[in-house]
Amino acid sequence: LVILCARASRDDMAAMSTCASSSLSFTRSVADVRGLRATVPANTAVVARANVTTEAMVKIRFTRLGRKRKPFYRIIAIDSRKRRDGLPLEELGWYDPMAKQSNLNAPAIKAWLAKGAQPSETVGALLKRSLIIE
Repeated sequence: LVILCARASRDDMAAMSTCASSSLSFTRSVADVRGLRATVPANTAVVARANVTTEAMVKIRFTRLGRKRKPFYRIIAIDSRKRRDGLPLEELGWYDPMAKQSNLNAPAIKAWLAKGAQPSETVGALLKRSLIIE
């Protein structure tokens, strides 16, 4: 604002006196102070979009539990667009990487795979080691 005040003409200085007050006020933009107006194109027709359908993919992946430097993972079925620790559709087991132990609900995992769920790389490797998938 200081640079703009220094370059502004005397007519603009009167309009910009509000920006020189002790408390900064951002209610007016630079375009308002200089008397500039934004023009909107005359052709502002709204174009309808084609019907777009998105299908949610279900992923079988880990959600992290435990504490710092002591990881513990639950294996969950979740919408692929959700974050890592989001609300799962179903909990399918757990994996403890420190003790190399796991507990898997094989019938539920096979049911989700039959419905088209895709396991993540790490969960896929774990399922192959436990002979749930080949």
